[in-house]
Amino acid sequence: MRLRIVIGVVVIGLVWLLWFLLGPLPRHSRGIRIQVPTPMPVEWVGQQLQEKGILSNPSGFIYTAKILGCQTVRPGSYLIPAGENMYTLTKRFRNGRQTPISLILGNERIRLRTPLQFAAKMQRYDYTAADSAQWISFLRSTEALASLGVDTNTAMTRLLPLTYEIYWTDSPAQVYRTLNKAWDRFWQTERYSKAKKIGLSPTDVYILASIVEEETQYAPDRPLIASTYLNRLRIGMRLQADPTAKFGSGDFTAKRVTGFHLRQASPYNTYLHTGLPPGSICLPSIASIDAVLNAPPTDYLYFVASHSFDGTSLFSSNYEEHQKKAKRYQEELSRRLKTKTSVEP
Repeated sequence: MRLRIVIGVVVIGLVWLLWFLLGPLPRHSRGIRIQVPTPMPVEWVGQQLQEKGILSNPSGFIYTAKILGCQTVRPGSYLIPAGENMYTLTKRFRNGRQTPISLILGNERIRLRTPLQFAAKMQRYDYTAADSAQWISFLRSTEALASLGVDTNTAMTRLLPLTYEIYWTDSPAQVYRTLNKAWDRFWQTERYSKAKKIGLSPTDVYILASIVEEETQYAPDRPLIASTYLNRLRIGMRLQADPTAKFGSGDFTAKRVTGFHLRQASPYNTYLHTGLPPGSICLPSIASIDAVLNAPPTDYLYFVASHSFDGTSLFSSNYEEHQKKAKRYQEELSRRLKTKTSVEP
């Protein structure tokens, strides 16, 4: 009788232990990240798990971790998926098995234009342990960037609108190596031969695509705009691209380009300087990159927004024709502004 009781107690204990180790954590029904900034004792991690609502009491986790030989947890970002059990949870931290983070570029409400904006994005969404100051220091380091094949002007040209897998503990240099690998894969296609055919490097294509991206929201016109700029580059004519003047002035929100923008003595101002600017002015879409690579042959040298205000552009091969179209646009703009003013109370 006594033996049966002992066996029963042992069986119940084993069942409870198995349920404790392998059963889903009762309070954890959604994925939650735990970030460990430096090597931390398991007691600290247990407290974080309790504060995040994953555990009601960290004692069982701490005891299990120590039984499995885990006294200290390595730095990292650990995603605890819904349905996690105590055993896999403890093994995750014991093995330092941090979870990759998806760095998504090209989904910003406001386009990424500058290294400062990129550094702010990396900190705002906590993509890496490095803060914005560390990112800015890296993006301004000529030596660090040179080892990755870019400089302070072209660093942003390695940002493609893709999703990248990085780790929270990655340094800025490690993240950029990931960007570079994706960049190499992107150009190890027929895109490279197309760039060579039009006499541009992949970086040059990216820079021109960033201008095309900013010039219009009407995608069908982008190949024609790219063709216009390529024609200007071939004959040594200044691009005179309004978006570069805005970028050079730092006035990214300007609705219209004025004399103030055109006079800014910036190397990005293509009204003052011949050729491409030294770097990109935004993160372009892949469609804009391909618009440059697949630009149709034309004799266009000018374009202006259509007087119909439908988002399209009108193209011309000579200045006189362009002036007529530009005048018609300005007249229609003035008429609309006058009409709007007259009806306002």
